[in-house]
Amino acid sequence: MSRDPVARDPGLQPERTALAWQRTALSTSMVALVVAFACLRSGFLIGTLVAGAVAVGGGVMLFTGRGRRGAWTPLVRITALIIATAVIGGVLALLILF
Repeated sequence: MSRDPVARDPGLQPERTALAWQRTALSTSMVALVVAFACLRSGFLIGTLVAGAVAVGGGVMLFTGRGRRGAWTPLVRITALIIATAVIGGVLALLILF
């Protein structure tokens, strides 16, 4: 019994993947907002601006790109947001500690 690869039904996997990327973008935006407020309270204005931009970028990812196809574009975008949030958080931690 051979299966026809063209007639394969993807099921709900693409929708689950899109929802997972949306959750990741939302959590990254929330962490970036917390980092932005921490930077603002400590007087690190450049960090505040960058973390705010990351939060806005995560929010934009929530509402755009849903109709686009391409497996790597959401991964690359969210990875960039996560790395930017981590770098700003690390710089803020170093500024507070030293």
